[in-house]
Amino acid sequence: MKFVVPPSIVTIALLSGCATVAPSKPSAPPQSVIEAKFAAVNRHALDEIVNLYSPEAQITASDFCQPRHGREDVRRTYKALFDAFPNISVEVHEYVVQGDRVAVRVNIRNKPPGFAFDVPIMNFFTVRNGLIESDEGRFDNGGRRCSP
Repeated sequence: MKFVVPPSIVTIALLSGCATVAPSKPSAPPQSVIEAKFAAVNRHALDEIVNLYSPEAQITASDFCQPRHGREDVRRTYKALFDAFPNISVEVHEYVVQGDRVAVRVNIRNKPPGFAFDVPIMNFFTVRNGLIESDEGRFDNGGRRCSP
C-alpha cells in the first residue's frame, strides 16, 4: 500500500521550518532591578515599586508577623510606609550580586524634627526574569511588636 501525504501537510511542514520566533525581550540584570526599586522608593513612586515585583513575590521583614505575598501586599506595605513617614528616604551603601541574588546594605532615614530615625538594613533579594521574587529585610526593630 502506497502512502500519500496531502499537499497541505507538506506546505505546513515547509512553512513551519521557515518560521522564526521573535526573540523575547531580555530581562534587566538583577542589580539594575534593585537599583530601580530603591530609586522608586526615594521618589515614593508606588506604582513603579509594585511593578518591579513578581505577582507571586514573597516579602519578609523583621517587623512583619508573617511573610507577605504578591503585588497587593507590596502596595499595602509601601503605602503604609509613605503615609506614616512622608520624608522617608533610602541611601544605598553596597550591592553584592551572585547570579539572581542581590544583597544590599542600606540606611532608611526619616528627618522631621521630633521623629527622625536612621535604620541600617540588610536586604536580600532574588530577581528572576526582571522581577523581584523575594525580598527579605533584616534590621533591629527595637523590640516593637510585629505588624500583620
